[in-house]
Order: sequence, then structure tokens, then C-alpha cells
Amino acid sequence: MDHVALTDYAMPPGAPRLMPYQTYPFNGDGYLAAKVLQLKARHGLTRAFETGTCLGSTTLWLAETFDKVWTCEISRDFYELACQRFSMAQKPEAVADATDRYWQNITARLRDSARAAWNDAGRADFIFLDAHWGDVCPLEAELDAIASPEHNELGKKPVIMIHDWQVPGRSDLGYDHFPDGEPFNTDRIRPRLDAIYGAGGYTVNYNDKAEGAMRGVLIVEPA
Repeated sequence: MDHVALTDYAMPPGAPRLMPYQTYPFNGDGYLAAKVLQLKARHGLTRAFETGTCLGSTTLWLAETFDKVWTCEISRDFYELACQRFSMAQKPEAVADATDRYWQNITARLRDSARAAWNDAGRADFIFLDAHWGDVCPLEAELDAIASPEHNELGKKPVIMIHDWQVPGRSDLGYDHFPDGEPFNTDRIRPRLDAIYGAGGYTVNYNDKAEGAMRGVLIVEPA
């Protein structure tokens, strides 16, 4: 199965329309959701870490798919709206403070994604990196945090998926850029992937089908 129908997750009453596909996970890409399910089955994945909560649609899907999800967002406005949606779907378990909130299997943090990665990435075996809006791109710092061995709680290498990637030969799939203007590309981050998995310890693939926002995706699996 290479495609799944996506849930249209409800927004709070009166919530603004901020972007296309805002109520659907993965920016409306059912092919990408199916790929995550394939990876989950292949590697026995159980716990997910997401950077860039945004409005929480992908988080809600991950929470239905994995036993536990950690997610982080740097925009307070997006964070508060996402937390409202989480409370619509799950009963809140506790509120530690304004920047850490908990539901049945969702932990949401209001903080920079690179800092959150030092805390939470090592608890997960599926990592979805999608926090590269705005003037600062934390992607390389996120990967540095993931490479830190003392934070690998599960004792196994994760599957990493990076959204908005430049897929070779696919001009129809959108992608983002590093702060210096270079497109997101695999050569740029290869030393960091080597640090995470060891040289030759991983495979790199890209999405070949897309819908919705039509974005490229990098998929890194332990060999």
C-alpha cells in the first residue's frame, strides 16, 4: 500500500485559516503517511520525535500511529493552537509549566528544536524533522544533537525523515534552503549522517510520489 487516506483533524472554533492543508498531516500527503507506515513495519518503530509542531496535524497522526510522540515548536502562537487541538483529541495528563505539556501519549514543548533534540531525540526510533521555517534553520544543529550517543535511550539507530528536501531529478517537488542559500541536499549533511550511523551504516532514499503541498522528502534508514 503506497497511499493512505488522511484524517481531516478539527480546528478549534474560530481558528484562523493560516495555510493550505493545515488540518491534514504531512501537508496533505497521503503517500508520505503510507511511507511512514512502511518504515514502522520494517523497523519495528514505536516512538516518534517531531520538530516543527506547527498546528499539530502531523503530531495528531503520529500519536495515532506510535506509542509515544514528542514534538516541539518555537512559535508560541502555533504552539498554543496545537495544544488546543491536542486537548480536543486527548485528555491532558499534566501541565508542568508553560513550555512543557503532556497528554496521553503526546509531549509538546515550546522551545528551539535543536535544544529539544538534545532532550528527546534519543527517546525515539522515528524522527521527523520539519522545523525549518523563518530566518534560522536548525537542521544541522538538530542532526548534531541526534548524533550524541549519550542521548540514545533506546540503544538503536533511528529512522530519520526530513521534510522539504531537494529530490534529485524532481523539479516538481518543493524544497527549502540552508541559511546560506544552498538547497537542502544530501551531500551537505552527509558528515552528520556519518556521525549518527557510522560511514556506510545507513541508506538514503527519497519520496517518489507526493500530493497536497508536493514537497520533497529525505528518508534515512539504518543499514
